[in-house]
Amino acid sequence: MKTAVERLVEQISRTGSFDVPCSADTAFPLFSPEGEREWIRDWNPRPVFPRTIEFRRDTVFCTGEGEQEAVWTIVAADWRSHRAEYVRVATASHAARIRVQVEAVTPETSRVDVSYSITVFGSDAEDLVEAFSERAYAEKMSNWQRQISESLQARKNC
Repeated sequence: MKTAVERLVEQISRTGSFDVPCSADTAFPLFSPEGEREWIRDWNPRPVFPRTIEFRRDTVFCTGEGEQEAVWTIVAADWRSHRAEYVRVATASHAARIRVQVEAVTPETSRVDVSYSITVFGSDAEDLVEAFSERAYAEKMSNWQRQISESLQARKNC
Protein backbone atom coordinates (compact mmCIF):
# COMPACT_ATOMS: atom_id res chain seq x y z
CA MET A 1 0.00 0.00 0.00
CA LYS A 2 1.33 3.45 -0.93
CA THR A 3 1.71 6.10 1.71
CA ALA A 4 0.04 9.49 1.27
CA VAL A 5 3.37 10.98 0.18
CA GLU A 6 3.76 8.31 -2.50
CA ARG A 7 0.23 8.87 -3.82
CA LEU A 8 0.52 12.48 -4.94
CA VAL A 9 3.50 14.77 -4.84
CA GLU A 10 3.47 17.87 -6.97
CA GLN A 11 5.48 21.07 -7.08
CA ILE A 12 3.76 24.27 -8.18
CA SER A 13 5.23 27.72 -8.73
CA ARG A 14 3.10 30.85 -8.94
CA THR A 15 3.85 34.57 -9.06
CA GLY A 16 1.35 37.35 -8.69
CA SER A 17 1.47 41.13 -8.39
CA PHE A 18 -0.76 43.87 -7.10
CA ASP A 19 -0.54 47.53 -6.16
CA VAL A 20 -1.15 49.00 -2.72
CA PRO A 21 -1.87 52.64 -1.86
CA CYS A 22 1.22 53.40 0.23
CA SER A 23 4.98 53.83 0.03
CA ALA A 24 7.29 50.82 -0.17
CA ASP A 25 8.56 51.68 3.33
CA THR A 26 4.98 51.41 4.64
CA ALA A 27 4.06 48.32 2.61
CA PHE A 28 7.13 46.17 3.30
CA PRO A 29 6.52 45.57 7.04
CA LEU A 30 2.96 44.44 6.21
CA PHE A 31 4.61 41.22 4.95
CA SER A 32 6.42 40.55 8.22
CA PRO A 33 5.04 37.94 10.63
CA GLU A 34 3.74 40.63 12.99
CA GLY A 35 2.69 43.01 10.20
CA GLU A 36 0.40 40.41 8.65
CA ARG A 37 -1.67 40.43 11.86
CA GLU A 38 -2.98 43.80 10.70
CA TRP A 39 -4.66 42.49 7.58
CA ILE A 40 -5.03 38.69 7.82
CA ARG A 41 -7.89 37.46 9.95
CA ASP A 42 -6.91 34.65 12.34
CA TRP A 43 -3.17 35.14 11.63
CA ASN A 44 -1.49 34.26 14.89
CA PRO A 45 2.23 33.47 14.56
CA ARG A 46 3.95 32.03 17.62
CA PRO A 47 7.68 32.55 18.21
CA VAL A 48 10.11 29.64 18.21
CA PHE A 49 13.41 31.53 17.96
CA PRO A 50 14.14 34.09 19.21
CA ARG A 51 11.60 34.42 22.04
CA THR A 52 9.86 37.23 20.17
CA ILE A 53 9.11 37.32 16.46
CA GLU A 54 11.55 39.63 14.73
CA PHE A 55 11.48 40.52 11.05
CA ARG A 56 15.01 39.39 10.36
CA ARG A 57 16.87 36.47 8.85
CA ASP A 58 16.80 33.18 10.83
CA THR A 59 13.71 34.03 12.86
CA VAL A 60 11.59 30.88 13.26
CA PHE A 61 7.88 30.89 14.11
CA CYS A 62 4.83 28.62 13.89
CA THR A 63 1.28 29.04 12.64
CA GLY A 64 -1.74 26.77 12.71
CA GLU A 65 -2.63 23.87 14.97
CA GLY A 66 -2.43 20.07 14.79
CA GLU A 67 -2.08 18.72 11.26
CA GLN A 68 -2.27 22.30 9.95
CA GLU A 69 0.70 23.48 12.00
CA ALA A 70 3.50 24.97 9.91
CA VAL A 71 7.00 26.04 10.87
CA TRP A 72 8.25 29.17 9.12
CA THR A 73 11.84 30.41 8.79
CA ILE A 74 12.70 33.86 7.53
CA VAL A 75 15.44 33.27 4.97
CA ALA A 76 15.84 36.95 4.05
CA ALA A 77 14.45 40.27 5.26
CA ASP A 78 16.16 43.10 3.43
CA TRP A 79 14.70 46.45 4.49
CA ARG A 80 16.76 48.38 1.94
CA SER A 81 15.54 46.43 -1.10
CA HIS A 82 12.12 45.65 0.45
CA ARG A 83 12.55 41.91 -0.17
CA ALA A 84 11.61 39.05 2.14
CA GLU A 85 11.86 35.32 1.72
CA TYR A 86 10.37 32.57 3.85
CA VAL A 87 10.45 28.78 3.99
CA ARG A 88 7.31 27.15 5.40
CA VAL A 89 7.04 23.46 6.25
CA ALA A 90 3.88 21.68 7.35
CA THR A 91 5.07 18.10 7.73
CA ALA A 92 1.61 16.66 7.04
CA SER A 93 1.01 18.46 3.76
CA HIS A 94 3.60 20.73 2.13
CA ALA A 95 6.85 22.64 2.01
CA ALA A 96 6.98 26.09 0.44
CA ARG A 97 9.35 28.91 -0.40
CA ILE A 98 7.70 32.34 -0.46
CA ARG A 99 9.28 35.51 -1.84
CA VAL A 100 7.87 39.01 -1.43
CA GLN A 101 9.28 42.03 -3.25
CA VAL A 102 7.87 45.53 -2.73
CA GLU A 103 8.83 48.28 -5.18
CA ALA A 104 7.84 51.94 -5.22
CA VAL A 105 5.71 52.93 -8.22
CA THR A 106 5.11 56.47 -6.95
CA PRO A 107 5.79 57.98 -3.52
CA GLU A 108 2.27 56.87 -2.51
CA THR A 109 1.87 53.60 -4.45
CA SER A 110 3.81 50.34 -4.36
CA ARG A 111 3.82 47.17 -6.40
CA VAL A 112 3.99 43.89 -4.50
CA ASP A 113 5.27 40.73 -6.22
CA VAL A 114 4.58 37.48 -4.37
CA SER A 115 6.06 34.16 -5.52
CA TYR A 116 5.29 30.74 -4.10
CA SER A 117 7.06 27.52 -4.90
CA ILE A 118 5.14 24.83 -3.05
CA THR A 119 5.63 21.08 -2.92
CA VAL A 120 2.40 19.38 -1.89
CA PHE A 121 2.04 15.87 -0.50
CA GLY A 122 -0.01 13.97 2.03
CA SER A 123 -3.73 13.43 2.35
CA ASP A 124 -4.60 17.08 1.56
CA ALA A 125 -2.45 17.20 -1.59
CA GLU A 126 -5.37 17.48 -4.03
CA ASP A 127 -6.89 20.38 -2.05
CA LEU A 128 -3.56 22.21 -1.98
CA VAL A 129 -3.03 21.69 -5.71
CA GLU A 130 -6.44 23.31 -6.28
CA ALA A 131 -5.60 26.13 -3.82
CA PHE A 132 -2.56 26.94 -5.97
CA SER A 133 -4.25 26.71 -9.36
CA GLU A 134 -3.71 29.77 -11.55
CA ARG A 135 -7.28 30.92 -10.91
CA ALA A 136 -7.08 30.42 -7.14
CA TYR A 137 -3.70 32.15 -6.91
CA ALA A 138 -4.94 35.17 -8.87
CA GLU A 139 -7.92 35.33 -6.51
CA LYS A 140 -5.58 35.12 -3.51
CA MET A 141 -3.55 38.08 -4.81
CA SER A 142 -6.75 40.06 -5.41
CA ASN A 143 -7.92 39.29 -1.87
CA TRP A 144 -4.56 40.33 -0.41
CA GLN A 145 -4.73 43.62 -2.29
CA ARG A 146 -8.25 44.27 -0.97
CA GLN A 147 -7.39 43.29 2.62
CA ILE A 148 -4.24 45.43 2.70
CA SER A 149 -6.01 48.42 1.13
CA GLU A 150 -8.82 48.13 3.69
CA SER A 151 -6.30 47.91 6.51
CA LEU A 152 -4.44 50.97 5.28
CA GLN A 153 -7.72 52.87 4.96
CA ALA A 154 -8.66 51.92 8.54
CA ARG A 155 -5.32 53.36 9.69
CA LYS A 156 -6.17 56.69 8.08
CA ASN A 157 -9.57 56.73 9.76
CA CYS A 158 -8.11 56.33 13.26
